[in-house]
Amino acid sequence: MPWLRVTFCLVLFCLAASPALGQSSESVLSKLDQNYYYPQKRGLKSLSVRVQWEQLDVASGSGKFLRNPDFIFSWKQSTADGLGNFSLAPGQDEDRFQELNRQVKSYREKIIPLTLKQKFLGFKKEINKLKEDKLIIKLNPAHDPSQNYKLLVDSKEWVIRRVRFQQTSSPENVNGEMSYIKLDGKFAISESRSRFEVREQKYSEVTRYKYKKVDGIWLVHRIDHTLKQEDYVLQTHIFKLSDYRPVLVSDQ
Repeated sequence: MPWLRVTFCLVLFCLAASPALGQSSESVLSKLDQNYYYPQKRGLKSLSVRVQWEQLDVASGSGKFLRNPDFIFSWKQSTADGLGNFSLAPGQDEDRFQELNRQVKSYREKIIPLTLKQKFLGFKKEINKLKEDKLIIKLNPAHDPSQNYKLLVDSKEWVIRRVRFQQTSSPENVNGEMSYIKLDGKFAISESRSRFEVREQKYSEVTRYKYKKVDGIWLVHRIDHTLKQEDYVLQTHIFKLSDYRPVLVSDQ
């Protein structure tokens, strides 16, 4: 279900805002991009990595995890959309490939994230200043008025603290926040938390990230993602990455 895969959505409180003077939305996004860790900005040109995927056996209530077929994630900087793709690893069962590929596709940006400039290319942008060194950036797709983002920016650390994603389809409002760690002096997401409602039922998602240094580049090593309805765990997915095959600028 598409509404279970909203991954970049976090909270924004309704605070009185005024237009930010002396700063354009593009300059703010540029400052944020300079402060985040992007492997592609550290010389990564392409990547192939094996992804082991486990999911919680919710039906049995045993607390055990079931092993899905392994995938290969492939990414190239030269692709038009900046995103990678998944393919079935050699020797894996092909029977459920189409079903599983639809699910895993939403994790592409979690492995190699788009820059904010890439993610919001073609969006209409508006920036407002709040008290205590905080900014709000409002973003609307130029050709899709049914969606909008509001980013709460910490202009001391130059990171996004909270986000609200709104759309006309369900869930109409997704709110959450992010925690960070620093990798070689740059910020990388360590945990994201989001909340939303569907048909008056409350849901929450938590995604945690671990990183590993490979050939001098920090890359995602493990992703843990849990979806809850109220306090009931609907599903937990664990992705473990191995057999990294990066190509760096210096390798070419």
